[in-house]
Amino acid sequence: MSDVYYMLVVAGTLQSAVPVISLIAYLPQWKKLIDTKSSRDLSLRSWSIWIVSSSISLFYAVALYRYTGKGLPLVFASAAGLLFVMITVYLTARYRSRSEPPSI
Repeated sequence: MSDVYYMLVVAGTLQSAVPVISLIAYLPQWKKLIDTKSSRDLSLRSWSIWIVSSSISLFYAVALYRYTGKGLPLVFASAAGLLFVMITVYLTARYRSRSEPPSI
């Protein structure tokens, strides 16, 4: 087998780890939002832009997989990324007090 094959196997394996790594990165933010019940310091607008970005990434991954049959780890990583961003937006909106000025 060629070096390119092994590099692609390693790349696919690393891409498969992205959702787990991302989840670990989001957990402290979610914990702080839930514990403090405040999202005053978070920008809902910024996180909304992340939803758009993550949606585009997922669209690309699905299109790539559909037309080449390759990139399934990218589909899962992109879907997980979108889900994690949506959870953050939900928590940010939920814990946004009506008396808090919105963070832009």
